[in-house]
Amino acid sequence: MDIKDIELVFEGDGLTKYGLFPLLTWFLMDVLELEKRCKIVTVKRKRNRDKTRDIKRRKTLFPAPKMCVGIVVVILLGIKRFERIRNVLHTETKIANMIGLKRFFDPVTVRNFINEFQLWHLRQLDRVNTDLLKDFGESFRQDFPVLDIDMTTHSLESKKREGAIPGYNKKNKGKPCYQWSVGFIREEIISQALSNGNTHCSTKFEGIVEDVREKLDTTNFILRVDGGYLSAETLNYIVKNDLQVTITCQFNYILAQKENEIDFSKWFDHNEYTRLLDAGEVYVVSKCKHKFRVILVEQKQEKTEIDDGKKHKTKEIKKYAIVARLNAPSDPSAIYEFHHQRQTIENFFNEVKNPFNAGKMPSQKFRGNEAYLHLVTLAYNCFGIFKKTICQRSGRENLLVQLRVS
Repeated sequence: MDIKDIELVFEGDGLTKYGLFPLLTWFLMDVLELEKRCKIVTVKRKRNRDKTRDIKRRKTLFPAPKMCVGIVVVILLGIKRFERIRNVLHTETKIANMIGLKRFFDPVTVRNFINEFQLWHLRQLDRVNTDLLKDFGESFRQDFPVLDIDMTTHSLESKKREGAIPGYNKKNKGKPCYQWSVGFIREEIISQALSNGNTHCSTKFEGIVEDVREKLDTTNFILRVDGGYLSAETLNYIVKNDLQVTITCQFNYILAQKENEIDFSKWFDHNEYTRLLDAGEVYVVSKCKHKFRVILVEQKQEKTEIDDGKKHKTKEIKKYAIVARLNAPSDPSAIYEFHHQRQTIENFFNEVKNPFNAGKMPSQKFRGNEAYLHLVTLAYNCFGIFKKTICQRSGRENLLVQLRVS
């Protein structure tokens, strides 16, 4: 897009406390055409109505496409809970007008809308997100995409929420939770799945991979996952489908395989904190009879301990392995650096949970919360495209486009 200058003019009752947010609103409506894309969402439409009869119905102020756009805008404005919409946005009529609304909806309206979502409506939202990425994203333009997959836990306040079960919740043990699996390429969410709190991440691995394969229409990509996904079933699935992958593995798993012959005299320093050893093609787990390239890692880490109110820093050695299956031959250091680029997914989860409030589940229904996360995904991807298109220039430069505000 060739956009040279953008001028924002505020005058009279057009003032807003959200500063440059009208610029983002213009980008959503006129450039991305988000409302037009959301017209495929059929939440409020009568599926089995008699089209031969001319029945006059009351025209709603908030049809489904406008509701979807409105919720995306609410998420981008950083409003944590729908209950705060009335207090925060009751004077923001100009922003509401920019997205085609006379005013912003009240909390009851948006909650009822979210609760009406079913599985086919979620597929419609996923199609909106996929079409958006095809037209404006980077994930569909990669010659060799790298797919990062991970799962995060959403702790919930109440057990009354459908599907909220105490499960794999390390930070808040015993609390009911959901598990949210996400696959993303180039910092764009391309696939996701919400599941009950007692769902293990490895059970969603194949579903995410197959979904991405169907959307990209190719298997020419590399997977990067952490050790939670390591299992014989996962490794056999990778070999069967001829996929490329790097995955974290426990150090002892490699040592436990009696068939492996590893020369431990070949350690070399990667940097002052890390040593690497190229173990070559070896077995990983006993139930998988396929060999994988394995890089053993020893890493010095500082650990802070508190004793008598005083902090003491000690160094401990962390040992683990990186299991790789790559078509191109790679240097051990290159595999190590490539795999550790997936740590950006942790930054993604921190960002999506805080500024985008993905952890604030608004509904008692499972499908309603799943719909909310789909809209959070849409908001996140739209904002990412906005930053790459308007706020940043390509290449190594990271310069703001000139904005004249008068």
